[in-house]
Amino acid sequence: MSQRISWRVSLAGAVMVLAMGFAAIAGMGLTRPANALTNCTVSSTAIDSEEQAFLGLINNYRAQNGLGALSISTNLTRAATWHATDMGAKNYFSHTDSLGRSPSTRATDCGYPIGAGENIAAGGAWQSAQSAFTAWKNSSGHNANMLYGPYKQIGIARVYNNNSTYGWYWVTDFGTTTDGTSGGGSTSPAPTQPPASSPASISSPSNGATLPGASATFTWGGVSGAAEYFLYAGTSQGSNNITGRSTGTSTSLTVSNLPTNGSAVHIRLWTRFSSGWQYRDFSYTASTATAVTSTKAAMTSPAAGTQLPGSTATFNWGAASGASQYFLYVGTSQGSNNIVGVSTGLNRSLTVNNIPRGSQPVYVRLWTLGASGWQYNDYTYWGAP
Repeated sequence: MSQRISWRVSLAGAVMVLAMGFAAIAGMGLTRPANALTNCTVSSTAIDSEEQAFLGLINNYRAQNGLGALSISTNLTRAATWHATDMGAKNYFSHTDSLGRSPSTRATDCGYPIGAGENIAAGGAWQSAQSAFTAWKNSSGHNANMLYGPYKQIGIARVYNNNSTYGWYWVTDFGTTTDGTSGGGSTSPAPTQPPASSPASISSPSNGATLPGASATFTWGGVSGAAEYFLYAGTSQGSNNITGRSTGTSTSLTVSNLPTNGSAVHIRLWTRFSSGWQYRDFSYTASTATAVTSTKAAMTSPAAGTQLPGSTATFNWGAASGASQYFLYVGTSQGSNNIVGVSTGLNRSLTVNNIPRGSQPVYVRLWTLGASGWQYNDYTYWGAP
């Protein structure tokens, strides 16, 4: 195996790269894996003892050279953790990640407001903070990055993958602004429901509304004790395949690349308290002329194919043009209504009880009465365990 280090400054158009080769040794285990649901989701950005030691080493070094200390950025640490784990999992060594992103693009994707510089290292001899720091200090390019005066924040990641060429991977991302976040436990959220505190709630657009187009701004009220907000937008409940971003303490986010085909758009708004992350879910209908003129209503939540929350579930659907009545079947076989079969009039929501559990399929048929008669859409869900 071989061992490498590389650095990049990716600010104001300046890009410089340097790589060096060494011998390496193998190790065991896998620390802090990342699960990239879209482009920046990781299991944790908590700082381990060696990463904390590295922060002390670099800040002492900067102080010796008359420079200010760097604070941990949750967003930069998220970017560094994602990249370190991605390199190990996909067995490569580069500032350009497997999605084709530069350090600057990756930093902004992970919620940092501007681009970033980066040092990377890979190899079995660099398990400790001291070994990585010494290697970078002895390389002119890496050293210049660590002593760049305008830097204010840093993200630090150390990941091991036994199945990779290099074993240990270090990534440090540097930024010239303070983004209002701090490390030591902040992460792309993991649920801790039910909430001990009340998480933020989206006030605009109103839940269930039709979105205005391919771009929409989601706004919520600040809540007491909130340290950070994080917003998921996706095509199924709890997903973030449209976007997944920290907003820091900002209480609004404009989301682009929204679908315009009348489909369901799901928003999960996370709030980070001292006790952990809590969330609320919201559902919307994508904007489209087709959705307005449709003669059949379409379910907006729960997303088709998902598992229902328990023996009670609330079904919501969008309006259909010209509809004079809606009717909902719920049963244990397609088209049946042995659980419920009821008209909702023009109401577009119904709470259904007595849903069987045991992870068995649950079938829903949503009827719409229009000028040409009754039409329906079928949906399949899974009962709660």
